[in-house]
Amino acid sequence: MKIRTILARFGSRSALCRGALFSVGLSASLSMGCSEPLTQNSAHVPVRKSVPVAVCTEQLAPVKAKAQGTTVVRDLDPAEWLEVIIPQYAEEKGLEPTALDCTGHYVFANESLRGGASDKGWPRVFDPEDMTIQSGPGGLRVFWARTLKFDDGTEGGPIALVRAIDDRAEVYGIGSYRGHPGSRLTPVRSGNDVLAVAETKECSEPGECRKRATFFLPRRGRLIEGAAVDLERVAVVPSAIARGLFTRYKLVTDITYRPDGILLLEQVDVRLVENGLPDKDSGRHMRTVEFGRLLKVERDSLFSSNEPLWDRVVGQD
Repeated sequence: MKIRTILARFGSRSALCRGALFSVGLSASLSMGCSEPLTQNSAHVPVRKSVPVAVCTEQLAPVKAKAQGTTVVRDLDPAEWLEVIIPQYAEEKGLEPTALDCTGHYVFANESLRGGASDKGWPRVFDPEDMTIQSGPGGLRVFWARTLKFDDGTEGGPIALVRAIDDRAEVYGIGSYRGHPGSRLTPVRSGNDVLAVAETKECSEPGECRKRATFFLPRRGRLIEGAAVDLERVAVVPSAIARGLFTRYKLVTDITYRPDGILLLEQVDVRLVENGLPDKDSGRHMRTVEFGRLLKVERDSLFSSNEPLWDRVVGQD
């Protein structure tokens, strides 16, 4: 029989009451139809103890063989994770647009998903290619169900930071993400903090692309966007020092996850655009600017030690 419990630390008496009411309603719905515990592949690997507090759990089939003192990381496929994250989802029936996740929040009630449409209608039935899951340190995973499509070619849907160990599946935070279908969402560790990072590439026109990383923090059962930074970016603007010419700026950012925060080493290459005119200065390298700044976790957000290098360089040459 599936057992789901809500373990969130509520911040007020009224929130505690709402959580209790949700748990009662969930237990009643589960009593109407039960199934055998999920079974998955497993591996004996060491797991670090520093992880967020689980807000939802589900009982799994017991591990058949386990070495003493070890933690077994379990592998659930995306469809199994979808059932854990959204208890109302049933593979044979699909997902309704008004479904609630395991913390009692509406799955699609997020501003980032406004204007999207399910190309498969409702109830939404998922194919394996609609869902992705990427692994990270300590058995952590980031799950993404691409449910809605948008006119600009992006796709969006629920994301979750999860882990399955020993005899339980745990959910640490649930949110929403909209990006290119090829976006990569992974869990990372920076000191004692675990984050979900989404990397995507956006192109407004050929040659005008921008690669961005969005950092999500697990807070009170939600995945909250803490910061977004440019990893690659290109811009061509009229030159400020050479009349009639254009300057090309190209940004590349390296990321290092450190105990004290996320180090961003930004580099901007500046050169004049080639114009093919014999009497004009064409294609000349102007300068390369490098700067490092640190993103530090403070409560529910990430704060930068300085302004982005891009904002301080572009348009100055």
